[in-house]
Amino acid sequence: MNKMFRNKHKIMPVAVMIGAFVLFPIQPVFAQPLYKVEGNRVDKATFNGWNIYRTEACGSCHGATGEGNVSNPNLLHSMKNLTKEQFHRVLIDGRGIMYSFSGNKMVVDGSDDLYAYLKGRSDGAIPAGDLIEMK
Repeated sequence: MNKMFRNKHKIMPVAVMIGAFVLFPIQPVFAQPLYKVEGNRVDKATFNGWNIYRTEACGSCHGATGEGNVSNPNLLHSMKNLTKEQFHRVLIDGRGIMYSFSGNKMVVDGSDDLYAYLKGRSDGAIPAGDLIEMK
């Protein structure tokens, strides 16, 4: 075999590996949890999500605890199947009888926090009722 042929085949696997890392970066093994809960105490972001839920009157349709009613969905069930991206899309575009919140800066800016709160409720980790922010 000629020397160039051997060198090309030594370099190729390395190039493929480097390309794979660029296209598919390694995700951190210990990613931060979506929310932190200790009893009725939650992290700052989740607490903000709870406040948005209350102040923006999400409970007027979905109930104070997110469990819905006859004409509006139970968010605790919905959140089991919604990805964060799907959740954001519903907030921005609306869906069914739910109107768009694209013009509501508090909801748009706090959508990750709102997702964390509702996901925690859906997972059964965050209790219904008043929450306290962890310090």
